[in-house]
Amino acid sequence: MIMKILLIQSSGYRENGRLDRRKSRWLLGMTLPYVAALTPGDIRVEIKDDMLEEITFREDCDLVGLTFMSHQAPRAFQLAAGFRRRGTPVVMGGFHATLAPEECQAHADALVIGEAEEAWPRLLRDFQAGRLQPRYQAEKLSDLKNLPVPRYDLLDLKRYKVWNIPSQTTRGCPYNCSYCEVTQVYGGKFRHRPVDEVIHEIQEIRRLTDSGFIYFVDDNFVANRRHALEVMERLIPLKLNYGCLATANVGDDPEVLDLLARSGCRHVNIGMESISPDSLKAINKKQNKIKDYERQFKGLRDRGVGFSINVMFGLDGDGPEIFDTTVDFLNRVKAPAAFMFILAPRPGTKVQAQLEQEGRIFDHDWTHYTGFQVVYHPKYMSARELVEGYWRANRRFYSPLAMLKRFHRAPYAIDMLIFNLYFAWAVRRRFQPLNYFF
Repeated sequence: MIMKILLIQSSGYRENGRLDRRKSRWLLGMTLPYVAALTPGDIRVEIKDDMLEEITFREDCDLVGLTFMSHQAPRAFQLAAGFRRRGTPVVMGGFHATLAPEECQAHADALVIGEAEEAWPRLLRDFQAGRLQPRYQAEKLSDLKNLPVPRYDLLDLKRYKVWNIPSQTTRGCPYNCSYCEVTQVYGGKFRHRPVDEVIHEIQEIRRLTDSGFIYFVDDNFVANRRHALEVMERLIPLKLNYGCLATANVGDDPEVLDLLARSGCRHVNIGMESISPDSLKAINKKQNKIKDYERQFKGLRDRGVGFSINVMFGLDGDGPEIFDTTVDFLNRVKAPAAFMFILAPRPGTKVQAQLEQEGRIFDHDWTHYTGFQVVYHPKYMSARELVEGYWRANRRFYSPLAMLKRFHRAPYAIDMLIFNLYFAWAVRRRFQPLNYFF
C-alpha cells in the first residue's frame, strides 16, 4: 500500500481575527516543494497552501507535515489539532518549530529540528516502521551537495502573481545580528553549494516551470565572494533574470556590481535596517557602515540594477526623530522601494532574550509578531509613538511627490512605479501590503 503525505503551508489570522484566505498569492515559497523533493519516490506527496486552499481534515493522507512562521503558529496549532483528532499524526518543522520546540511539541507527534536533508527521510523510515520519535535533528549540518530540485510541479503556479521561482546557492549567514533567526537555526557556519549543481537546478526549474525569473533565497547571495562570482559568470549564457538578497556592502565591490548587471540581476533586496549608529550597534549589525550607504546604493543604480531597502524601526537607538530622518535619507538616495518593519522579537533570537530579561515584552500573542505591530516597550519612545511613526514614515515615503523625485532615471522605473503605487494605495488605508507577500 502506497504511503501518502500531505504537506501544508499554514496561513495565519488577520488583525480582525479572520483566517487569511486568498484566491492568489504574490510570492512562491521554496520550503514545501523542497521537502517534497527530499521524500523517497515510493511515497506519494501532496502540497496544500492553507492561504489558497481549504483544509477539510478529510484529506486522504497517512501523515501531515506542517511548516509555518511564528505569526502563523496559532493557525498551525489549530490545523494540527484537527488532523490529530481524526487520528492522523502531525509533524512540524521550520524556524518556529526549531526555535520554540517545547511549545510545538505539545501540538505535534514529531518535530524536525533544524535542517531536513538527513532528518526528514529518517523520520519517514521510522514512521513506516511504526517507531516514530518525538524529535529528529541531524547530527551535523548539510554539506549542501547533491541536493534535489524542489518539486514545483506539485504546485499550481498560476495562483502566484509573481513567477519568481526560488533557488538557493548558499545557506546561513556570516554575520550574527541579534534580531535574526538564521544563525540560530543554521549555525555559525556559512556554506555554499557546488556551482555545477546550482546551474543544473536552475536549468531544471526553467524546463519544468517555463519561468525566466529566479529568486535566490540565500540570506546573503554575495557573502562568499569567489563562489558568487563563479555562479554569476555561469549565469551569463543562460540569459536569466533574477533577484537576490545582500548586505549594503555589496556596493563596495565594483567587480561584483559589474557581474550582477551582466548576469541578469534585476533586483537586490538590501538589509540596511537603520541609519542610526546606536540602533545598528543595538542589533549587532557591524557590517553596515552608515557613511558608505549613499555610495553603495549609487553603485547599484549606476549599473542599472534595481534594489529595495529593508528598514526596521523600534530599535534601542531609535528616538521619535528616526522616522522622518530615515525617510529623508531614503528619498535622498532615490531608493526605488523600501520595506519598513517594526522589530519583532521572535523566539530563539538574542533580542527576544534581552527584551524578556528586561521585562519589556507585553504581548505574547504570536499573531502579532508580523513585523508590523508593537509587542514590546521601545526604549526611547512609547509603543503608540512607534506605531504612529511607522505609518507616517510609510505615507511619506510613498507620497506622490516622493515617488516622482525618486523615479527620475531609476532602474526598472516602470516596474517599480507600479509596485510603489500599490504600496501608496495600501498605506493610506493603514493596510500593510507586505502581508500579501508572505
